[in-house]
Amino acid sequence: MSKRLIFVDYNGVLSYDPFWKSLLDEKHELNSYLQDIEHYLFKENFHIVIDWMVGKYNSEEIHKIISDDLNLDYHLLLETFVRDCEQMVISDLILEKLKPLKKDFTLILATGNMDSFDRFTLPNHRYLFEIFDEIHNSYNLGLLKTSNNGEYFTRVSRKYNIDPNDTYLIDDSGSTCKTFSSFGGKAFKTKTETEVLDVLTFFYE
Repeated sequence: MSKRLIFVDYNGVLSYDPFWKSLLDEKHELNSYLQDIEHYLFKENFHIVIDWMVGKYNSEEIHKIISDDLNLDYHLLLETFVRDCEQMVISDLILEKLKPLKKDFTLILATGNMDSFDRFTLPNHRYLFEIFDEIHNSYNLGLLKTSNNGEYFTRVSRKYNIDPNDTYLIDDSGSTCKTFSSFGGKAFKTKTETEVLDVLTFFYE
């Protein structure tokens, strides 16, 4: 009999650190440009972010685009980004509560992320490979969790020969949770570490 399966998101579930976190410091040379960067990338040109998340750009190319259009120091911006990705804080409380579940569940870290996750974040957080049975990044898969009505979730459930009713998702994205529910799994939409910890208690019952 196959184990039940839990998909766990990364950003907004395991970690709450934003990209370019160092720019929040008023003493940082690029602090005054943070709002411009976020508006440019996440408001005006979000299609670039989506393309980045499915492998059409790498971090260097994205930072070249941003620095050229906003007239910023490319090397400083990229170096800051890399360092912040390397130093992202991951919730120890959540990881400690996930560990015992591995006995009864297949645990999959499923992140809609960029090349930076594999290149800069994971090398400094190798212990994640011990906690999760698999780590999936949209950048490597070439599709998001919401792509093609949840094709990703269908692929994984078939791989493990598990019924969608025996799959669960913890994610901060409403659209991803909606897609997962349509797929047949049970989704838990969370926004804080406390909410995630409360959800994990459900699996101990």
